[in-house]
Amino acid sequence: MKRDNIIIIWLKGLAFAVFGNILGGIMTVSIAPLLSEWYIPYIALLFTVFIYASLVFTAGLRDGQKEAKMLRAKRIESIPKYRWIFTGLAVSAVMLIPCAALLACTFGAFALTGEILLGSYFVFGALAPSFFIVEDVQQLSPVFPVVLAAVYLIVTPVAAQLGFKFGTDEKSAKDFMYEKNDK
Repeated sequence: MKRDNIIIIWLKGLAFAVFGNILGGIMTVSIAPLLSEWYIPYIALLFTVFIYASLVFTAGLRDGQKEAKMLRAKRIESIPKYRWIFTGLAVSAVMLIPCAALLACTFGAFALTGEILLGSYFVFGALAPSFFIVEDVQQLSPVFPVVLAAVYLIVTPVAAQLGFKFGTDEKSAKDFMYEKNDK
């Protein structure tokens, strides 16, 4: 067993983040008839962000467990402390590309049609219920994509680093996981 390349680690984190967005989009579309009540989008937003953060947390957790296993086997001398903060920021950078496209929509670069809006539920899956919180989706404020970008920039590195920390910490691993392999 050897340490993964940083590109491989980034791709794994990106895959978990994209999957989290897809799951959030599926949840949003499936509960869309209920989102007309004023409080349901807020609850749904909490759940979709939790789903996204949980999957990014899992990416960091798995990498942390692998690093801890290599440290116990004395294949490496130390564990990098802030690997997943920087990797999480790199994953967030990819998530900012659709935020920039939505920002261009708000400035009138191209029209925000129904097809683009439906697609954005899956691209911004973790934050898709926020589209139901906004009064008029066709007249979005430029602040809206900036807020979406800020949420991605905060949640992704924090959740990934917490997962990495839980994965490398022996005491929390016993409490957190129901099964432990010491092979």
